[in-house]
Amino acid sequence: MSSTEASYDYVVIGGGSSGCIVAARLAEANAGSVLLLEAGEPAEAHPESLSADGFKYAFANDALMWHRMSTPQASCGGRPLYIGSGRGMGGSGSVNGMVYTRGDRRDYLDWPVGWHWDDLQPSFEAIEAKLGIRPRVTTAFADRFIAAGVAAGFRRKDGMNDGDLGGVLGCNDMNYAGGERRSSYRAWIKDAPPARLTVVTGASVQRLVFDEAHRAIAVEYRKDGQGLRVGVTGEAVLCAGALETPKLLMLSGVGPRAQLEALAIPVVHNSAGVGQHLQDHPNVCLFYRSQAPVDFQYPQVYGFEAVLPRSADAAPDTCFVCYAAPASLQQSMQRMVPILALPGRLYAVTALRRLLRGMVNLAFKLPLLQRYVAKVFGIVVILGKPTSRGSLRLASRDPAVPAEIDLDYYATTEDRERILAGVARAQAIAAQAPLQQVRATPLSLGGKRVPAEKIWKWIGAATMTTFHYCGSCRMGEDAASPVDLQLRVKGLANVRVADASAVPEIPVSALNAPSMVLGYRAADLILAGRTA
Repeated sequence: MSSTEASYDYVVIGGGSSGCIVAARLAEANAGSVLLLEAGEPAEAHPESLSADGFKYAFANDALMWHRMSTPQASCGGRPLYIGSGRGMGGSGSVNGMVYTRGDRRDYLDWPVGWHWDDLQPSFEAIEAKLGIRPRVTTAFADRFIAAGVAAGFRRKDGMNDGDLGGVLGCNDMNYAGGERRSSYRAWIKDAPPARLTVVTGASVQRLVFDEAHRAIAVEYRKDGQGLRVGVTGEAVLCAGALETPKLLMLSGVGPRAQLEALAIPVVHNSAGVGQHLQDHPNVCLFYRSQAPVDFQYPQVYGFEAVLPRSADAAPDTCFVCYAAPASLQQSMQRMVPILALPGRLYAVTALRRLLRGMVNLAFKLPLLQRYVAKVFGIVVILGKPTSRGSLRLASRDPAVPAEIDLDYYATTEDRERILAGVARAQAIAAQAPLQQVRATPLSLGGKRVPAEKIWKWIGAATMTTFHYCGSCRMGEDAASPVDLQLRVKGLANVRVADASAVPEIPVSALNAPSMVLGYRAADLILAGRTA
């Protein structure tokens, strides 16, 4: 049983990149009382989530990352893949590399009318002014990598938010100011807490409660082991992310009828598209070792290109990132070694995870390893416009049980051809004089000139997520899209989706900026509805 608390005009579920903006803007506009429910902890409990230098430590912190595994992926050797995301105030925007990219103008041609590049421009500009985005200053090695990209045929461009990402490479914009991270939590809530906003952390939402008119009248959640229930007098806004928002809708009786009935969940609204059309950016990293130290600390150098152009003006379909191994390889291994070595329930044993992470830390204290890693870099090849589509379905009616998430990477011939072409393009960058002058030597098979079948096998073993999940409650006018162009869940009276779940088609870029623009526009739509 859940004890009933007060009612709020607006209940926002999820304090991530979009949720912080929605909740803060509604409160700032004096639209009514606003409650923000976040499953994770306050950002202040983990200072690395507020620091520009803390992203690598945040990634290794269990309190700041959801632990999820996909279903076994056929194109990845039958491996289940780690598909974590940020938790705590700020969500993934508090643990990511702070890269801020809108995407290419042509990405938004695949979005509905009213959601194209020019439509979103004012919202993006308002977000950017609040965040204070800027590129980072380059270093000697970063300049060397950029020069190699230019020699390989890219155009140098820094900033990359003018909508033209075709064949460019340079320093991307990042959301930071001095030593601090400028997440949506920092910019909209922490620096100036809105007066009419109540934030509850450690709140694990269980389900939405509907009346006979399909109006959400309450939200049930658990905090500190206690079941609680809060009333909704206006709207419920789902901002839990593309892997949690569809799960919550299905737990609440909104989703594919057959799936819900199989788990004895009463059907509120039959919506076949909930949990479908899941998209992500898979990637592989080609590791190299040079004779020159890798002297930069952030994922700041990006390139975008159409590696398989279908026309002369084809939009970019692949992203390239120069990865500095000395900056975060230790923390990445702290995260991934326990996942790889402790399958299933063993991973839940805290002592085993700590033991393995301690062993990683000890290894990185060895001077020989430190000297070796100091000259290691990677070229990350990201499949920016995948045509494969995954799905999410409930495994249980128990909210504590993870959903079954199938990414279905490389399911189409086009995706397989594109990732192979992307690897070849990365090899071409590494082969240019600026990198060969420091004898950049491939450490992984993906960097070597071997037959395509061997490269493909390596891709299957090396693929991981780029943590850019979206589309699982896509926005659109067609019947297969569960969310309309006002971000309202079809068939429900007062529920919106305002996170990456609603993205219709994935942009070639990172998802942080598009997620924030969805939250920003959701607030505009809600406020406009009040005055209409």
